Amino acid sequence: MNLRQLRTFVLIAEHGSIRAAARALHLTQPAATRNLRELEQSLDAELVRRSAKGVELTAYGQALYKRAVLILQETRRAQEEIGQMKDGAGGSLHLAVSSSALTVLPGALREFRQRMPRVSVSFNEVAPPHSHELLDSGHYDLLVQTEYGGQIDDGFTRATLYDLPLAVGARVGHPLRRARSLAELHNALWLVPGNIESPSNLLRLAYAAHGLPPPSDVIPCQSIAVGLALIAESDALGIFVRDLFEHQLLPRPLRMVPLDHALPAARVCIVTRADSPPTPAAQCFMDCLHAARDERGRKTGG
Repeated sequence: MNLRQLRTFVLIAEHGSIRAAARALHLTQPAATRNLRELEQSLDAELVRRSAKGVELTAYGQALYKRAVLILQETRRAQEEIGQMKDGAGGSLHLAVSSSALTVLPGALREFRQRMPRVSVSFNEVAPPHSHELLDSGHYDLLVQTEYGGQIDDGFTRATLYDLPLAVGARVGHPLRRARSLAELHNALWLVPGNIESPSNLLRLAYAAHGLPPPSDVIPCQSIAVGLALIAESDALGIFVRDLFEHQLLPRPLRMVPLDHALPAARVCIVTRADSPPTPAAQCFMDCLHAARDERGRKTGG
């Protein structure tokens, strides 16, 4: 088993076609087939089967795919780490972020680009559980996400950036715009992120804290942009960090509902894999996030 064979196998699995994988690798189709057969021989196991749709992974192939992706990502990270140690630049940084990090993200990015200008950076939007799967497989270097409730035991390492007050948002003309309690909002339509059936879901936590059953008319929405657009033009409600209401990206028709009681606490955390140390670029970006948080605290007196 070698990296060439694993790379070929992973691309065959992802493309569902030996021909497409060969094109992506700039190989001939016979060469890609040979790499696959050599890998199967080294493992003494059939990894793929041909079908009308192309090729499909066997049970052995599915088991290897998870490991092979991680091996290739760790190889990339190792190469980049050595390169960054040698000249302090180069490589890539892939991360997923929550809208709650918008208050510190611009400052962190400016500082990071000054420190490591040659590192290629890509941002994605946090969307659990998919983003956690990509972090676990090594596709992401880190997540910056909003979390609620107590300690989370999912095998990842966490560092809290800051805590956040939360607020319910509604469009300006919403009939419940002046509600003072969650009880008044129980029968409304809600748009919330995450698994709405999870005990740790924010809406469930908020209502449980006041001895109330959770609302039944709830739509999960992983995209903050889609959620904001829908809430601004409908009678749906949402729960957001209070800072978002002061951010220029917030739709103008959206306002806070003036509740008389507090909502559950939220925190913005940096999440990384526990079993893989961060590359110099990932560690540098985390340091920049902390520095941007501290700078913002000095400016706001927080």
